[in-house]
Amino acid sequence: MPVVLVTIAGLPAHPLVAHGAVVLVPLAFAAHALTGWRRAWRAVYAAPAALLGVAGAAFAWASSASGEPLKDSLKDAAKAAGQKVRFGDHPDQGEAAYSWALSLAVLLIGFAALAFIERKRELPAWLPLAAWVVAGLVGVVAVAAMTVAGHSGAELVWKDVGTFAAGQ
Repeated sequence: MPVVLVTIAGLPAHPLVAHGAVVLVPLAFAAHALTGWRRAWRAVYAAPAALLGVAGAAFAWASSASGEPLKDSLKDAAKAAGQKVRFGDHPDQGEAAYSWALSLAVLLIGFAALAFIERKRELPAWLPLAAWVVAGLVGVVAVAAMTVAGHSGAELVWKDVGTFAAGQ
């Protein structure tokens, strides 16, 4: 049975690790976009950008893995209270965000490898730029997917908070 992080210091792990993914995936994309187009910069910054991408994908996986137990516990609590809970498209959006974050991480690792090879031998001028564009396009989609999943999760949590005010 796989080990799943359910709580951290008694708090649900899902929102905590989700924030890691929401920060690191766009940061990895921005690092790649800002530094990958110039040979001297990609030689220095491609590997750190790839590490950010790997960390973002790891947090996205942890968010996805911890979301399922949270969903189950919320369903159980709602059932015990005679209520139903709806998650909308958030679970599917979270899975999509993880898939795109993982794709970005793999491409950033490949780009870092290409930058390393480029230091050792001459490559066609178009190759690193084409790889930069492809990884950048996937990065745009990864950031968009992370934003959509994060927004839908925030709506699930915060949408009705104002209705709990005293006297309403």
